[in-house]
Amino acid sequence: METIVFTTKERSYSYQEKPLNSMFGVDLCCNKFTGETPLQIGYLFRIRALNLSHDNLKGSIPPTFSNLKQIKSLDLYKNKFNGKIPPQLVELIALAVFSVVYNNLSDKIPEWTAQFTTLNESSYKGNLLLCGLPLPRSCNENRSLSSKPEDDDNCFVAWAVSTALLHYLM
Repeated sequence: METIVFTTKERSYSYQEKPLNSMFGVDLCCNKFTGETPLQIGYLFRIRALNLSHDNLKGSIPPTFSNLKQIKSLDLYKNKFNGKIPPQLVELIALAVFSVVYNNLSDKIPEWTAQFTTLNESSYKGNLLLCGLPLPRSCNENRSLSSKPEDDDNCFVAWAVSTALLHYLM
């Protein structure tokens, strides 16, 4: 029987069955795709690896990705995804590699259970508005994304003092 090696995200997987019956990998990275990700990708039920990195995809991460029950690697690195990470993704129990690095994701990372407990902070790097485990930023219901009023007051005072000092020196 022929052995096929498939490498994604520096991990190699070996398959010893008929290739199309045992492994599906889709690598669409660096294709300059734009727009939203088609929901239909979430219906490629037997897919094991999906690489959509280094494109210009925007919008939400499709919740239909939770249908990819056999997926081991989901790479969405360096796109323009925004909003929340769909909580349904915690259902991906085979997931070993997950990267949403350098997107515009926000809010709480889905419940830190199942395979998500094996992911570390590096999976989420560059998403400044994400919070929750495994990130060091906790989610606070009262947290505001805008500056705090006291910060605005401090800036105004600093501006006023600088202006007065500038007038005095002239």
